[in-house]
Amino acid sequence: MTPSSRTLFTLVLLLLCGVSSALANSSKSKHVLTFIGLQNMQQVGNTYNGIGFSSNIFVLRSVTKGGSGAFAPDPTGTPIIFIDGPMGTTATGTINVYSGFTTGMQFFFTAGFKETVSVWSGTNGTGTILATLTLSPNNLPCTGFPSYCNWTSASLGFGQGTAKSITFTGPANGLGIADITLNQTTSAVPEPASVYLLGTGLAALGFSGIRRLWKVS
Repeated sequence: MTPSSRTLFTLVLLLLCGVSSALANSSKSKHVLTFIGLQNMQQVGNTYNGIGFSSNIFVLRSVTKGGSGAFAPDPTGTPIIFIDGPMGTTATGTINVYSGFTTGMQFFFTAGFKETVSVWSGTNGTGTILATLTLSPNNLPCTGFPSYCNWTSASLGFGQGTAKSITFTGPANGLGIADITLNQTTSAVPEPASVYLLGTGLAALGFSGIRRLWKVS
């Protein structure tokens, strides 16, 4: 091998090592999804590089922030997301994290019904379930408007494996999600006032007992 060939080989090897290192570290990097800049009732889609949202996940802004959401502003006042579908049906929204994440996640939620969050080893809710969490409705005390008046912090972690997707399953239009942090089980945004964190564990509500998350004129 000539000196020039050895130099080229070394450069290629270093480049490959750098790419491998970047890919490895990407699964450990913290990602914060606040949905700032997205409009009311806009599909999230592929807004974030390397992260894809199913077509039934939409952004929603509170009516107090100029949107059509029948909810009190989330703890940081950012837009939220919800899973659309016919009222009275079960819907599943999926978030694909193509580079993967390895630690866990944290988010805030407002819910009128029991919902299930699952973290999967494959994309589109496939492979092995690495972690699962049941979200209890936290809006039982809400009366009048807004229908969704409370927010709760939730987190789930897993010790082994790399997650490639997250699914949220429950009654359509009944769950609001805000400020998702990947690869961290504590909030990456300033902690909200305690008035929003009333806790979970409330009894489930019937479909007739609460309105959908977005305001109906």
